[in-house]
Amino acid sequence: MTLSDISSIMLVDDNMIDRLVHRRLLEIHKIGKHISEYDSGETALNFLKENRNDKKEIPDLILLDIMMPGMGGFDFMIHLANLLDQFPKKPLIYMLSSTNDENDIRRVRNNPHVVKMLSKPFSPEALKISLTELEL
Repeated sequence: MTLSDISSIMLVDDNMIDRLVHRRLLEIHKIGKHISEYDSGETALNFLKENRNDKKEIPDLILLDIMMPGMGGFDFMIHLANLLDQFPKKPLIYMLSSTNDENDIRRVRNNPHVVKMLSKPFSPEALKISLTELEL
């Protein structure tokens, strides 16, 4: 998948301000055409479960906050891993965090479904570079 292939983005974060900032960064840097926002891991996971057979509804990219009340990012990933084989396409998943906790970094690195962890607010340039590296 190339940067130009990223059309739909799912932004999952409980913080409304972070979602607003990330949406604007994506729009300004022309990353993705359709951005859907979810304020919890549960609502995002429910959407994916309900639409798991619809290629148009599965996002190309998921930006997932690690720390959320209820279902945090790592719990979301456990549930999502059980669904990925049912998807007509596999989304690229980046986890977002405002801390540099070594345990979180290690957990992200050890998760085969997560591309990378980005600091919040994420750098559009870092995201673009990472996506470009995936093309190689």
